[in-house]
This record gives sequence, C-alpha cells and structure tokens, in this order.
Amino acid sequence: MKRLGLLLMCVATLAMTSCSIFQSAASSDPVAMASGQACGTAVQGLYGSYQSLGKVDLTAGNNLTSALALATAYSQLQQNKDNKAYRTAFTTGLIASSAGLVTKANADSFINKLLGATGLSNINTDKMAQTASTVSAIVTLMQALKQ
Repeated sequence: MKRLGLLLMCVATLAMTSCSIFQSAASSDPVAMASGQACGTAVQGLYGSYQSLGKVDLTAGNNLTSALALATAYSQLQQNKDNKAYRTAFTTGLIASSAGLVTKANADSFINKLLGATGLSNINTDKMAQTASTVSAIVTLMQALKQ
C-alpha cells in the first residue's frame, strides 16, 4: 500500500510539473500578453471608427478610452522593447484580439510603427482631445492596417 501511495504521489507530482512547464511555455509573459490584447482591442475599436468616419474623433468616449488603452500598451511596450520574450507575448496577444487587423504577416511592421509613434507618449485625459500629434499617430497606425 505504501508503495502504491508513493507511486501515485510521484505520478501526480510529475503531472503537475509537466503541466506547469507547458503552461509557462505557452504564455511566457502574461503581463505582455494582456498588454498586447488590450492594444489589439483598442486598435480594433479605433480602426472601426476610423473606417466609418474617415478620421479619429477623440471627443467620442469610446475612442478616447481606446486611445488611452493604446497609449498604455505603447508605454509598456516601449519599456520592454528589447525584451524578446515580452515582445513575442505582446505580439501574440495583439494578433489574438485585433479581429484580423493585425496578422502574423503584418505584426512586425505594425509593432515597429507603434514603437516609432511619438504622439502616443504624452497622452493623458486632460489634453487628449487637443493633441494633434496623438491623432496623427493613431491615424498613421490605422492607415498601416489598410489592405
């Protein structure tokens, strides 16, 4: 009986260890993945608005919220731009949540444009609607998604 109990404990330990190894390999950085997902959702919302209006209206509450989410993701990506694992997890989240706007084929180009967007670094709710550079940066990103 003791051998069977010990054997079962070993098998259970092995199963839990192997599952956690596979889980960490699947999502190497959950914070980066969540940031990428927030970015993809924001891009999806802003692109829908841009496509229907032909411009980005930051006086609309949903666009303002999306722009703030995009700026937050931008800031987090800038802080981790040299971390390959972060960038990979961010890209995975971005692709998964952008409703097909960002794909494996255009992800690197989009992320490079995002990292180069200077108008996203100074976003805050007080001066958001007046910041022309913010609008310009967002429009540039939306134009990069045109296919």
